[in-house]
Amino acid sequence: MRVVIPALLLVALSQAYALFVVPPVKWPGPKGEVLGVVQKIFYLHVPLAWVGFLLAFLSGLTGLVYLLKREEVWDRLSASAMEVGALFLSVAVITGSLWARPAWGTFWTWDPRLVSMAVLIVLALGYLFLRGMVDDPQLRARVSALLAVIITVNIPVVFLSIKLFRTIHPAVVKGLSQGETYGMDTPVLMGLVINLITMTLLGGALLYLRFRRERWEYS
Repeated sequence: MRVVIPALLLVALSQAYALFVVPPVKWPGPKGEVLGVVQKIFYLHVPLAWVGFLLAFLSGLTGLVYLLKREEVWDRLSASAMEVGALFLSVAVITGSLWARPAWGTFWTWDPRLVSMAVLIVLALGYLFLRGMVDDPQLRARVSALLAVIITVNIPVVFLSIKLFRTIHPAVVKGLSQGETYGMDTPVLMGLVINLITMTLLGGALLYLRFRRERWEYS
């Protein structure tokens, strides 16, 4: 916990900076009204999704290394990364729904980005369920590694869904979406970058804590 608490404090400070210092983006609501401060959930939602993607990718990468080397440590690291990544992805969807209600007038819509994200989370949760169902350690590790690689392949689909399909989901980067795009002036960009860094540190701290527990359980 010694690594997690400082990371949580940094996240709290960076969120406070985004909430009280960074000016709100004038993003329109479903009736054309300016949403104002409610838009600032963006500084929580985007970093959560980023860390979830990063950890899911790490799980797939270390799963692939396990398939090549068949060393148990890579399986444990892959499982730890997927477990923490699934947590971040799930909270990202929850915060996204809280943003969608004032922005779109509904908590959920069958938008390509949301659907592909839901598929990614179902696969990640399926990975964790599978590990709990298979008793043979070697079979569990092999099947888990294959599923982690498949999940990793799905990450670009989620990321590029707003480019490949017409969507109401805004893009952070101009030119990445067929729909509308956030206006990212310097204060907004700074607030996002700071929160991306602190959330990544929190994800790394939780991964370290979970991996240590995995090593203890298997020792």
